[in-house]
Amino acid sequence: MGDDFKSSKLSRFLSVGTSLTKATAQLAVDAAKTKAQSYLDKNPEIKDMGLKIKASKEIIQTMGELKGAMMKLGQMISISEDMFLPKEISDLFRDLQKNSPSMPDEEVKRMIMENFKKTPEELFLEFEIKPIAAASIGQVHRAKLHTGESVAVKIQYPKIVNAIKYDFQNLHKIDRLVHLLYPNKPNIDGMIAELKTSLLEECNYLHEMEQIQYFKVQYKDKFPMIHIPAVHPEFCTEQILTMEWVEGDSFEDTLYYTEEQKNFLGTSLYQSYLFSLFELNRLHTDPQNGNYLFKPDKIIMLDFGSTREFDRDFVVDYTGLMMSMEENRSDIYFIISKKLQMFREEDEEELLVRHFHMIRDLYLPYTVEGVHTITEINPFQLFKDFIKDLDFKGRKSPRQEFLLLDRSTFGLYTKLKGWKAQINWLEGRNKFRNSIENEVKFKYQF
Repeated sequence: MGDDFKSSKLSRFLSVGTSLTKATAQLAVDAAKTKAQSYLDKNPEIKDMGLKIKASKEIIQTMGELKGAMMKLGQMISISEDMFLPKEISDLFRDLQKNSPSMPDEEVKRMIMENFKKTPEELFLEFEIKPIAAASIGQVHRAKLHTGESVAVKIQYPKIVNAIKYDFQNLHKIDRLVHLLYPNKPNIDGMIAELKTSLLEECNYLHEMEQIQYFKVQYKDKFPMIHIPAVHPEFCTEQILTMEWVEGDSFEDTLYYTEEQKNFLGTSLYQSYLFSLFELNRLHTDPQNGNYLFKPDKIIMLDFGSTREFDRDFVVDYTGLMMSMEENRSDIYFIISKKLQMFREEDEEELLVRHFHMIRDLYLPYTVEGVHTITEINPFQLFKDFIKDLDFKGRKSPRQEFLLLDRSTFGLYTKLKGWKAQINWLEGRNKFRNSIENEVKFKYQF
C-alpha cells in the first residue's frame, strides 16, 4: 500500500469526491439515454437498475482502496444480501470482503519493526509476507512461532486511525450516493457517531485481545461448540494481534452441510446470541461472514474488534419491547419506544399502532412452541412499506445502541435464513431471558 494508501485528509477527500463525481455523472448521462429510448423499453426498472449498478461500482472501488470507515460501511451493507439493496448491488459490496488490495511487503516489515524492534524473520520462525486476507483496518498473515505453533498475525494499516477520522468528515459525500439510490432516508447522525466510536475502538488491537479473552472464558462451559482462537499476548500490540491459527469452512461451504448439521450450528449461534445479550449484556457486533469459519460440529469466531457492551437499563427496555408484544400491551410498547427514541412524543397514535402491529407480526412466529425455520417475511420490505409515506425532516435516528445491536441481530438472521435452520426459538428465549424478565415486570408493571 505504501504511498498508495491514502491516509491524509486531502487525498481521501479527493478520492471520494472523484468516485462520486464519476458515479453521479454516469447516472446523469445514462439516465438521459434511458429517457430518449424509454418509449422502446417496456421494462424501465431493469434499465434503471443498470444505472444504479454502474454508480455503485464506482463507490465500491473507492471503498476497497481507501479501507477504514469507507470499506467498513460497504461490508456492513454487504451482509444485507438482497433484503435491503437489490441483489446485484449487495453482491458488489460483498466483494469488499474478498478482493481488497493489501499493503506492500516493505510496509508489512516496517510495521513489525516499529512494534517489536525486530524483523519478521527474527520475531517468528516462519512468516508469510503475502497476506491471506485484507480487510478494512488490517490484513492477516500466516506465521509460526519459535515454539512451533502456527499463528495468524493481524497487522494494522499504517495511519489508519487518522484515515478513519478523515472519513467521518467525508461521510456527507457518501450521503449523496445513498440519497440517489434511496431519496427518502432518515437522519442517521446518531448512528454515524456510534460507528465512529466503534471503528476507532477496533483500531486498538489490545482492546480486541481483551474482548477475545473475555468471550473465550464466558463461552467455554456454556458453548463448547464455539471456538474462539487463543491470543499470544507477548506478540500483541495496539497495531499487531497474534492469535492461534485455525482452519474451517466458509459460510458458503456450510450451505452444503446436512440439514442436521445446519440445525445444530443455527441453534448454537442463536442461543449464544441470547446468552450474550441477556446475561452478558455484551455482543460480538461484526457478523460479516468472513469473521466466521465452520465445521459440522463447530463455530469458529475470528474477529472481536467490534463488540458492544450495553447498559443494563437499555437491555431491560429492549426486553420490555419484546414482552409488550408477547402480552399484546401496545401501551407499554409506546412508552418504551418513545424512551428509546424510536418515536417522538408528538407522533400520532395511528403511526405507533401501525408500527406495533408490524413488529408484532414479525416477532410472534418466534414465540410459538416447537421447532421451525425463520419466517419467510422479508423485514426490510415491511419497513420500506412502512416508511415510504413518513416525513423524516427533523426526525432523529433511534438510540445509538441500535446500530450495533441491529447489525449483530441481522447478521444472525441472515445466517439462520441461509441455513434454513430448524430451531426451538421459545426454548432458547426461556433459557436465557429469565434472568432479566423480573426486572422488566417490576419496571413496567406487567
